[in-house]
Amino acid sequence: MTKSILQRLCKFGEIAVFACFAAPAFAGCIDLSNGNSFSLVRNEPHFAVTNTISGDGTVVEEREMSRNGAIESVTTTYWNGIIAVDRKSASSHIQLRISNDAKLADLSKTGRSYSFPVSIIVNGNEIDRGGIEIRTVRKTKVTIGGCRYSAMVVRTTTNRANGDPIYEEALVSLDAGMLLGNTAMAPDWHPRSGVYFDEIRAN
Repeated sequence: MTKSILQRLCKFGEIAVFACFAAPAFAGCIDLSNGNSFSLVRNEPHFAVTNTISGDGTVVEEREMSRNGAIESVTTTYWNGIIAVDRKSASSHIQLRISNDAKLADLSKTGRSYSFPVSIIVNGNEIDRGGIEIRTVRKTKVTIGGCRYSAMVVRTTTNRANGDPIYEEALVSLDAGMLLGNTAMAPDWHPRSGVYFDEIRAN
């Protein structure tokens, strides 16, 4: 497995979090339980995302981010708002093959644990296998644009036969079922790097 593929897999595993286009100034607090399309923006460095939420909890994320002076666009499909099953960019197409039972995982209650076997597909070829472990830790509040939103802290571990595990801690909206932030974690669950947002709006 090449270094570039490993890097893409890690980015895919890191809840890839967010964006689509620079948004205008947001006013007021958003009711995340009302509507199915929301945009979130981090100002510096630029990272913007638009999430479209389906009735079954599937979230399609259109992300735009600044990388090495260029704008990169990525489309990611999440099950349960957290399992990135399909990620497309100009350079690659990465998929996670996983049981449909993963869609039924209840992330609204603390103390729940789930585990599913997975296959990792890059540009149509299976390059690795492993499993994903999901654990709901606690409920919390996330502040975006001066407003507080209810979220569940969810920890995921992606184990790979051909690479080190990927550890992440996600902030999943309890109202909209989408990511409000994500942190790449060390094996001892200390934070390494994260993505958080400055603004949010309903579309």
